[in-house]
Amino acid sequence: MRMRQVEAFRAVMVSGGVTAAANLLHVSQPSVSRLIADLEREVGFSLFERRGGRVIATAQAEALYEAVQRSFAGLELLDQAARRIRAHPVGTIRVAALSALAGGVLPRAIARFAARYPDITVTVESLGQRGIEDRLFLGQADLGLAVEAPVREGVRSARLVEAEYVCILPFGHRLAERPAVEARDLAGETFIGPMHEADALWFGIDKVLEAHGVEVVRRLETQHAFPAYAFVDAGLGVTVAEPFSAPLFHRLGVAVRRFRPRLAVNFALLEPEIGPTPPVIAEFRDEVRAAASARVAEALALADAYSRV
Repeated sequence: MRMRQVEAFRAVMVSGGVTAAANLLHVSQPSVSRLIADLEREVGFSLFERRGGRVIATAQAEALYEAVQRSFAGLELLDQAARRIRAHPVGTIRVAALSALAGGVLPRAIARFAARYPDITVTVESLGQRGIEDRLFLGQADLGLAVEAPVREGVRSARLVEAEYVCILPFGHRLAERPAVEARDLAGETFIGPMHEADALWFGIDKVLEAHGVEVVRRLETQHAFPAYAFVDAGLGVTVAEPFSAPLFHRLGVAVRRFRPRLAVNFALLEPEIGPTPPVIAEFRDEVRAAASARVAEALALADAYSRV
């Protein structure tokens, strides 16, 4: 059984016809027919039935196709591995991250890493959860920072940090006088909330408000936490959000308070599931983990500062 025969068989199964398969492989239709006939002789059974100009896969072909797909999945992973290996001699680490982590965690991690490796370039792409997984699966990123969730085959996940969400208030807001903000305290407030089609990390906020019978005024919604912080800073309302952006906006004047009941989200480090992690990426990954933990601790310290005054 030759690889070219298997490629022709797979192309017919994927495209649904010999002509389409020929176009897919950039060869002539007779060449595909000949490769299929040769493969049928090799395996000892018919792969397709010809019906009125169409080819119909036999039950044996369907069973063979499953094995072929598994084999090609392995080849695709090898191709990803090759791309990953090629990326590092040129000194680049490619990171795909949620915007909150890209802005709140990566600056500190990159600064510490760059002090040791000034010649290595770090590229950062801010994406949604699915986009991050796609980049890793396709070998277009070396590290992903996302919400901890079941991931697709070909991507591995490890806990980055548990992030306790905090209540973010404009400067001088009445609730800033409290050491912690209860869900019921938000009743009637103008709340900068998640869009209903936003990523899953926002859903818990709506659930908590609903469980406590809290009705808020929604005049402004956004898909990401970072702009929500900016809207609070502009005096447009209050929000409950991830803690990574809190230290930056606290310096601008917003108040950071604990939110009760406690709401936390686990975030993850994602990598392509292709062999061991290259040493330089492992070092960068360790800096990201340390920076994330430090950022959460810093945000919660800010939230607790009022109660110690």
